[in-house]
Amino acid sequence: MDELSKKKLLVFLTVNGWGVDSTVENNAIRKAKIDDFKYLVSNYPSTVISPCYFENSLDYEVLGSGVKDSSFLKNSVSKILNQSGLSQIKIADSENFPLISCFFNQQEDRLDNEEWLIVREKNNFWDLFFSLDEKIVKKTISAIKSNKYNFIFSNLNQIAESALNGNFEETILNVEKTSTALKKISQAVLEENGVMIILGSFGVAENVFNLNTRIPNLRKTKNPVPLLIIGKDFQGKTIGLEEAPNNDLSLIKSQGDFSDIAPTILKIMDFKIPPEMTGESFV
Repeated sequence: MDELSKKKLLVFLTVNGWGVDSTVENNAIRKAKIDDFKYLVSNYPSTVISPCYFENSLDYEVLGSGVKDSSFLKNSVSKILNQSGLSQIKIADSENFPLISCFFNQQEDRLDNEEWLIVREKNNFWDLFFSLDEKIVKKTISAIKSNKYNFIFSNLNQIAESALNGNFEETILNVEKTSTALKKISQAVLEENGVMIILGSFGVAENVFNLNTRIPNLRKTKNPVPLLIIGKDFQGKTIGLEEAPNNDLSLIKSQGDFSDIAPTILKIMDFKIPPEMTGESFV
């Protein structure tokens, strides 16, 4: 086995629409039954962090570069991994794919050691029975078990889609489905002795409608989002993060921002953090 294949697998999963707030009545996250998500929070390092710009394209640039100021964007996690010969794959639907590829990578073209997998609405008859997120989960688990990749970046969007359409009951259902999906993907990662970082990319499901008017908000929030680090080496540890009372992430303040993700990924994968990265690793 060569040195590249020995590198620990890291799966980075962003979940659109999963924000953190203490409200209940209009909060699909709190209304949903999310035992699987709560299990992960209670057993692995978990906290809340803040997006930097609340604009998807800019925030994904920050996620990939570890730098808040766009004038200093030079490098990215994916470029560093590519320069070292590590293999990676990006998996998302067509709407969100540019975010996890071009904006995260800091370039439009696919990298040499990178695969792009755009999951589409309908490829065949059987696709009619599965949502885009269900297909993305399946493709992600398949990529994990293939032992072909060192870095897998996937995005789930069904929570945000229903919340931004103002459908509260559907959002609750999608939150529950996503909670189950997180457990399935994390189990596959643990079986391969890898590490998984779960991040809410922006909030909306925690504030679906206005409490006074009952009118759907139909827009993203500026609330913090959950961050979880799943891995055998991290189980039962807090890595210095503030613990959420009763595993309720809404009871703690934001402990970082999106610029901290890139150095965290590199640190877990045993890479030196470039000096231009202004973010700080959580581990």
